[in-house]
Amino acid sequence: MKRRIPILAFALALAAIVAASLPSSASAQLPEEFTNLQVLPEDIATPELIGYMRGFAMGLGVRCTHCHVGEEGRPFSEFDFASDEKEPKRKARFMLEMTMALNSDVLPGISEVATRTDPAVRVQCVTCHRGVSLPRQINEVVAMAAADGGGDAAVAKYRELREVYYGSGSYDFGEQPLIEIASGLGRGDPDAALAIFDLALEYYPESVQALVGTAQVYMARDDKDAARAALLKAQELAPDQPQIQRMLQQLDGGLK
Repeated sequence: MKRRIPILAFALALAAIVAASLPSSASAQLPEEFTNLQVLPEDIATPELIGYMRGFAMGLGVRCTHCHVGEEGRPFSEFDFASDEKEPKRKARFMLEMTMALNSDVLPGISEVATRTDPAVRVQCVTCHRGVSLPRQINEVVAMAAADGGGDAAVAKYRELREVYYGSGSYDFGEQPLIEIASGLGRGDPDAALAIFDLALEYYPESVQALVGTAQVYMARDDKDAARAALLKAQELAPDQPQIQRMLQQLDGGLK
């Protein structure tokens, strides 16, 4: 069933920008009437539709060809915008309906969030996707790389993501995700865990958590010398942390 939906605030703003900046040649390539609109209103104005499409593209970090049948770099007049051939387009319809329902029906109807800000915070594509088409957290992406190819693959994946997305907000490149990734790997792949702890120390050389985590992996492998070296570095950075002292005592046989 088709539903007429309110135009999202970001789409309206983007529509004004796009309409003002879109070259006349590109504007001429767009059809005067739009067909096969199953979620958006059939009589939607061109600037509003452009705003929606630009919002999708920015939210997922993709180009028009992600959803539409056409060749990158070719004129829009050669695109088959009405085609449903591509699965991402079909998924996009479902996701649009889902965000519509959340914003108009679900969230306003939940008593715990009945008192909302004005204007209310709205769920948008970028809310989850953050500029990437597959909205996984960096912890999951790197852990999957480790499962497929070990520590070297995990480190390579992290560096790749950091090279492309650092500063964009798409992924959290802070210290804590690295600690969580390494800690999770430590239970099944200690070599991969050490590789990620080393990576954390490369970017955050004063990370006490990474040094303590490194020591824990070495202690589990009964490599007391390596564990002690990591703990002594951690102790220099955090001399008053009881956990470090307890672990050093355990290494020296003072704790069981």
